[in-house]
Formats: sequence, C-alpha cells, structure tokens
Amino acid sequence: MQIQVEETRKLRRASASIRDGGIIHVKVPRHWPRDLKRSVIEELVGRLQKKDLQEKKLLAQQAAKQTPITLSTQAELEAFVRRINAETFNVPLGKVQIGNARYNHLAQVNLRTKTMTVSKYCLQNAPCEALRYLIVHELAHYFESGHGPKFWALVERHVLDYRLQSRIMKAFHHQAVIREEAATAQAAPQEPEMPVPAPVLKPTPKSGYASKPKGNTPKPVPAAPDAKPPKEPKQNKTGGLIPGFVRQLLLWAER
Repeated sequence: MQIQVEETRKLRRASASIRDGGIIHVKVPRHWPRDLKRSVIEELVGRLQKKDLQEKKLLAQQAAKQTPITLSTQAELEAFVRRINAETFNVPLGKVQIGNARYNHLAQVNLRTKTMTVSKYCLQNAPCEALRYLIVHELAHYFESGHGPKFWALVERHVLDYRLQSRIMKAFHHQAVIREEAATAQAAPQEPEMPVPAPVLKPTPKSGYASKPKGNTPKPVPAAPDAKPPKEPKQNKTGGLIPGFVRQLLLWAER
C-alpha cells in the first residue's frame, strides 16, 4: 500500500487510516523527534495492514455462509427495516433513509424524529445476517441511547452472535468504501499539463535605463526671438570689473 505522512503542528497524538482507495494516511505531531516519528509510523502502518488482511479474510469466510443482499432504493431499505422491526422490538418507527457515511457511522437513529439512516456502503451485496444485526442494533437504541449492559442485552435477545456480526458489518463497510474510492480514482480523467509560456524580455535602452527617469532632466527654456544679447561689463586695466558709477562717467565722457 502507498503511504502518505502528514506532519501537523497542533497535533498531540498520531493517527492513521486507509483512505482514497487504499492509501494509508498517517498524521504525526511535527514537534516529535525523528526517531519517535519513524517508530510510530511503522507501528501504525503495520496495524492497518494487519487489520486490512483480517477484514478480507473474514469476509471471504462469510461469503459461503451468508446470502448477500442488495437494497438499492429507499423503499427497499424501508421494507427491510420495517419487517425486522415487526419481528423484534416493534418500536414506533419514523422515516428510513439512505446516508453517505464513510468512516464514522454505519447507521444511526434520531430519537427525536424517530428517523433511521443507514449508510449506502452497507447495502450493496451485504451479508444478510450482518445487515440484520445492524438494524437490530439501531432499533435497540429506541430503548437505550447508550451502549451499556442493558443495551447489549436487548441486542443479544435477537442476535445471539452479535459480536461476530458486528465485526463482519464493520469490515464489509470499510472494504466497500475502499473499493468505491479506488474505482473513483481510476475513473477520474487526468487533466493535461498546460505548457508554461516563456517570459518576454524587452530590450534595454542604450542609455542604460529600463525607462527614462521622470523629473530628473530639466527641459531647456527657448530664448525669445528678438532678445538682444546682454552687454558684457567692462573691465579695468587690472582685469577687475569697473564699478557702476565709474562706468556711467566713462560713458558720459565718450559722448
């Protein structure tokens, strides 16, 4: 079997289950030491593989002893349940419906509405005696909500080997879920991988900038067309600038 390990930060204890058509999913706390993770994963995987082999062996042995029964519609299931109810407890039964429970509840009853729900994975080619036990189990809950000694005494009154039938029904339900998940995984179309386009590279300008800087280069101010060039101030013999009032005297003397 394929094994998938998930490390979770807030997890306190490890767990494992067979999901997705036979894949063993293991969850371990992330903070555990590596050696501890490895030993726990090996132990959990070994337990699940042993349990899987035991379930298949048990169902193979019971295939010759119990007649398979299939209840495909809600009407067929309701007729089967009402017949067993009439033979056993004769409780005021309400609605009977088919559910989709995969991992937790094979069947359950709502004591307020008197509604019984049975998982669809218990109804296709199921061992007849084991399925009858499952219905008796749920009918007994109309008198005892828990699983105490009084409850099991009620069940044993109508199913003497209820422990064996319970194991058979749980194994059948578990293997039915695995088979359906495997068939769904094989039938699912695989989406083709889309090619990733290569990035388009733009040529870099000769100036060395990816784009022209904004606001850094001042624009030249055009000169007025009729403007005269400014007169250069006269200089004295020593090369220094002539003061303004002296320059006015020199201009007056040149007239």
